[in-house]
Amino acid sequence: MPLIETEGVNIIPESERTRGFWQIFTIWAGFSIVITNFLLGSLTVGAGLWIGIAAVVVSIILVGIIVYYGTYIASEEGTAGTTAMRAAFGINGRAIPSLAVVLATVGWFGVQTGIVAASTQGILTNFGIRFPYMFEILALVLGLVMASVAIFGYEWIEVLNKIAVPVMTVLLALVVYQILTQYGLNLEGGGGSGMSFWVALNVFPAATAAFFIVAMDYGRYGTPVDPKKPSWGATLAWIVFGIALAVIGILAAIAAGDWNPVNIMVKLGLGWVGLILLIAGSWTTNVTNVYVGGIALSQLTGMKRVNMTMLTGAIGTILAIIGIFSFGGIEAFLGALTITLVPTTGVMLVHYYVFEHGIDDQALFQRGGKYWYLHGWHPAAIIAWFVGAIYAIWANGWIPGLAGAPYLVPALTSAVVAGVIYYTLKNPIEGWIRNRVPTDTRTAD
Repeated sequence: MPLIETEGVNIIPESERTRGFWQIFTIWAGFSIVITNFLLGSLTVGAGLWIGIAAVVVSIILVGIIVYYGTYIASEEGTAGTTAMRAAFGINGRAIPSLAVVLATVGWFGVQTGIVAASTQGILTNFGIRFPYMFEILALVLGLVMASVAIFGYEWIEVLNKIAVPVMTVLLALVVYQILTQYGLNLEGGGGSGMSFWVALNVFPAATAAFFIVAMDYGRYGTPVDPKKPSWGATLAWIVFGIALAVIGILAAIAAGDWNPVNIMVKLGLGWVGLILLIAGSWTTNVTNVYVGGIALSQLTGMKRVNMTMLTGAIGTILAIIGIFSFGGIEAFLGALTITLVPTTGVMLVHYYVFEHGIDDQALFQRGGKYWYLHGWHPAAIIAWFVGAIYAIWANGWIPGLAGAPYLVPALTSAVVAGVIYYTLKNPIEGWIRNRVPTDTRTAD
């Protein structure tokens, strides 16, 4: 196993693409057993116990479909997510999905590091341990530790997950046992503050807006011999553990009477069990945030993945220290993800599965080649992304004077809107581009 992974935005050689069902299942299990899914489940508690559970189950399965198709593309093509986006958006147009992914990954790194730092502070305080600038120091140390494995690369992330997933599974069982023994199953009267099913349904797709790219970044090491195996491995791991964490989050929030995971851990008296689960779960997920963000930042800067991974971790840690973790901060962050990332998924799915059914590896890096379009930008993809983003802003009710439509679940349907626009515009716009004077073919970044 190499000390540091050297692959970045480039295509993974077929000889290195050997991961099957269980290898991808394990890495996605570690990614899915995370305090964020616990948090997202607890955020839906306003819809009530059974409506909240129904909403998270449906939404997690729908996100799982996106995970499947993203992993499938990557296993067949060997491309990172933001590299594949060059095919739809253009070689320079990759900046749009890449910037969106950087926003998503550093933001989630900050949220999760903030949660685990605040929870650690609360649990340690219960044990009588206090010191000056406690939260800031914990956030700094935990941020550095959680970013470290991602710097070394993919195979080290695999090792971390092989160790952590069995431990976290046992700890999850202990958390469920503690909730049931302290509060029993009489939770029907808990929760419910007017949140509709449709608003609850929007929570997970908004939070997982980057999952199509994540699926490709992990799936690019999947076997091209039978791409269905790694695709099902990723999908089932996400669905099984995503639903488990979300439901536990709902139950815990009702039992503790609080949506905040920090307060839940303290109120339920989870102690060292909760602390270890928090750190392990955040670690296995935050390595993904830093790893995927580093690749996306490398797309933008042309610099090495390892350096951009370190920078992503540093920015995320700073966000944790300055307090991105708050109810208002999380709501605003989820909204930003819906606007910037979800429409790119719709564009890429239509581009690959409706039009190309493959990717020209060499053209991904050629000026004047197949994916150069108009000065490196694909107008059809840009327009489709923009319309999808405006639709998401409207549906979320963020345009003054216009009523929103949250029942449309914009974190899912904005991808559909963008995909339909792209399908309509792609061929006419590419025909117009072909009639222009062609440019020379050169190697691009």
